[in-house]
Amino acid sequence: MEISRLRRATALALGFALVGGTGVFAGTLTVRPGVPSVGGVARYTGTHGLEVDVATPDRNPAYVQSSHPVAESVYRLRFFVNLRGLTMTNGNEFDIFAASDGADPTPPATTGNVLFRAVARQTAGKKVLSAFVRTDLGSEVEIPSEVILADGWRMLEVDWAKSTAGGTGTGNGHFTLWVDGVQKANLASLDNDNGTINYARLGAVNGVDAATSGTAKFDDFASQRTGYIGVIQLFSDVPTSYAFFKYVQGLYASEITSGCAVGQFCPAGNVSREQMAVFLVRAAHGATFVPPAATGIFSDVSLANFTAPYIEQLYNDGVTSGCATSPLRYCPSDPVTRAQMAVFLLRAEHGSGYTPPPATGIFSDVAADFTRPFIEQLYNEAVTSGCATDPLRYCPVDAVSRGQMAVFLLRTFSLPPQEIGP
Repeated sequence: MEISRLRRATALALGFALVGGTGVFAGTLTVRPGVPSVGGVARYTGTHGLEVDVATPDRNPAYVQSSHPVAESVYRLRFFVNLRGLTMTNGNEFDIFAASDGADPTPPATTGNVLFRAVARQTAGKKVLSAFVRTDLGSEVEIPSEVILADGWRMLEVDWAKSTAGGTGTGNGHFTLWVDGVQKANLASLDNDNGTINYARLGAVNGVDAATSGTAKFDDFASQRTGYIGVIQLFSDVPTSYAFFKYVQGLYASEITSGCAVGQFCPAGNVSREQMAVFLVRAAHGATFVPPAATGIFSDVSLANFTAPYIEQLYNDGVTSGCATSPLRYCPSDPVTRAQMAVFLLRAEHGSGYTPPPATGIFSDVAADFTRPFIEQLYNEAVTSGCATDPLRYCPVDAVSRGQMAVFLLRTFSLPPQEIGP
């Protein structure tokens, strides 16, 4: 993973380069140094992202460097990282970000000390995040608990400040970490008044372990002195005030959808049965799953339709048997009702042979048909709370909107939402 294999554009965004620089730290820095034609496509804004490729046996560091910080005593940063394409074994770890003091070096040289760093590792079969902060004693303090990094794009934000108390043994420095807008760690009363931040590195800062391979992706690095940076509003029709904002953001971060049009999600639009097939297959099998080519199981589903393989995968998974027979049909353009969605979700989650417990009559408007146990199980799994109260109702014949679908999917498959933050 030598420096030349770090995919990048010839013109790097403000603040990051593979050589030293003298830029003044001010405002927000953004990095998108990938080459979209071969990798490093931006997931959030613009066209360029950052992709680090790990190929055996090359384990050398590969990163971009910001030389814009100048003796910073406070430092806020936020970036997105996606480790879905990275294969690791338990105990493997590498630094994905490091902020250091010392004069700006020319890579691969280093100067000074790393004042804090973020570390990706694998523990018990899961990719997790940890972080370390240097103190005046020269040792590091690690955050109390590792944070699980679910597959997809995770939003990391850090607030670091050196101590102003002075003297070894006392301190008021701090380090706070958020992941997807949720605070995960807060180290307070740090004795770290020695050192200010002069440069930062993003990528595989110190190289990787021998059993690590694949790709790590990064996007939209931003930094400033004070103030929470937070989320990027992805869709013009999904403002932060929208009730399901964090779920739509999370669905996008999980790479299950890119919206309905450029810059739009169409949250009020009804979910069709063909759209639902794509959503469910990606959520159940993983966003990178590519179903086999369609063979023409359903008479009303064109093989030329890109959703055909997903529809047939849903059939092969036993989640659906279609909408009619003689000939077998799927009704791809029909909207999905809330009653149908309960069945689809639970079969996709638990398997085609899943039978929920008998219904007890939780919802006043749900008839005693075969969907009733599925609807109540969806309630019992806290995926839905219904559509109205007093009495509790589910609105089973109503169509499912795309905004509601985001909530259903994230809750059913335990995908993380992306919170606005503090």
